[in-house]
Amino acid sequence: MYQHILVPLDGSRNAEVALQEALELAQKYGSELFVASIVDEQHFVAYGYGMTVPMDFYSDMKDRSQQILAEAEKRASALGIKTTTILANGNPKKAIAEELPEKYDIDLIVMGKSGVDALSRIMLGSTTSYVVHHSTTKVLVVNDEDDDTEDDVTEEE
Repeated sequence: MYQHILVPLDGSRNAEVALQEALELAQKYGSELFVASIVDEQHFVAYGYGMTVPMDFYSDMKDRSQQILAEAEKRASALGIKTTTILANGNPKKAIAEELPEKYDIDLIVMGKSGVDALSRIMLGSTTSYVVHHSTTKVLVVNDEDDDTEDDVTEEE
């Protein structure tokens, strides 16, 4: 049913829950899993760095993203799931909704309801909301079970 599943990871609890769901789906359908972490260039502008981003700040973000991807790949590998890791720079909203699905022929995106950075969500808008409304493929939004919201899982095309 799903050959290529994309799960974007940002280190948040909701992303962890989405990864678990994606692992279960990949096992069930024999899918290839694409785990992605996008170093968000908009953070630099949102937090006042503009074009003069300290190199160690960028390097720390990239290192953390690589660590998140390596952990996800290790979990998938232990389950026998073929996994491709993607570390990209850019706008996470567009990358997840449009660019990565096109480039990797993704037929399902599994993502958490909200990510790690509430300030960015307020200033720049929810990545999940953008992906649900602009995605070129199906999107499965997974809530953290500890989340007090009404809906547990939403799927839109």
